[in-house]
Amino acid sequence: MQAVNLLPRDISVPPMLRENPGASVSIRNVSRSFDGNRVLSNLDLEVRPGEFLSIVGQSGCGKSTLLRLIAGLDKPSSGEVLIDGQPADQSGDRLRIMFQEPRLLPWATIADNVEIGLRQGSDPKAIHEALTSVQLSEKAGMWPSVLSGGQRQRVALARALVSHPSLLVFDEPLGALDALTRLTMQNLIRDMHAKAGFTAILVTHDVAEAVALSDRVIVLGQGGILHRVDIVRVGPTSRGSAELAAIEAEILDAIFAA
Repeated sequence: MQAVNLLPRDISVPPMLRENPGASVSIRNVSRSFDGNRVLSNLDLEVRPGEFLSIVGQSGCGKSTLLRLIAGLDKPSSGEVLIDGQPADQSGDRLRIMFQEPRLLPWATIADNVEIGLRQGSDPKAIHEALTSVQLSEKAGMWPSVLSGGQRQRVALARALVSHPSLLVFDEPLGALDALTRLTMQNLIRDMHAKAGFTAILVTHDVAEAVALSDRVIVLGQGGILHRVDIVRVGPTSRGSAELAAIEAEILDAIFAA
């Protein structure tokens, strides 16, 4: 376990998220095969409530497969995936997923796109709070076409947050952004998680991103977990520090050794 300094900045968190407990995730003896090809084999993993976990590994190692199982978008060939003790595909509003593309409706306003995240009808206050949390409240009446790529992803984050999720799953959500916008989004996601307390699981190819955001990073490969690194947040540390570089090197060594 390595300690690095990563304290959240002063950001606005929607009131409905401030005391929203994170979900627990239990992956028990899970295997997943496709046409006889076993991608995951007897995998066990426990994610603590409120934890930020990142999953990294070489292409084709099963990262996206595992994420789809956690999100309830797929079912294991054997074993079980539980969210707060219930099957993942029964999570309902407790779970939300963000993809690499924001997937906004071009004919709907920003506020209307966020409203899609509400399954129980419109709630203008919740929509405003979610947009405020991603610093886009003034864009509520605009169309997605006038926003930048980073702003569109912030709308997608607001849409995910508006339903008060206990678990937020990220599937390479920042992969299509330019470097500076990506760093800005990383900071927003990290700070929102640190203050709101939901459980977060991220799949990424970017090891530096995984280290910057996570409490724990796992390296996936050969059908299972090859390496685990815990990161303890204890105070402010800048990007590129020796502490972060050492953790990144450890993770990269594990990936290339797979």
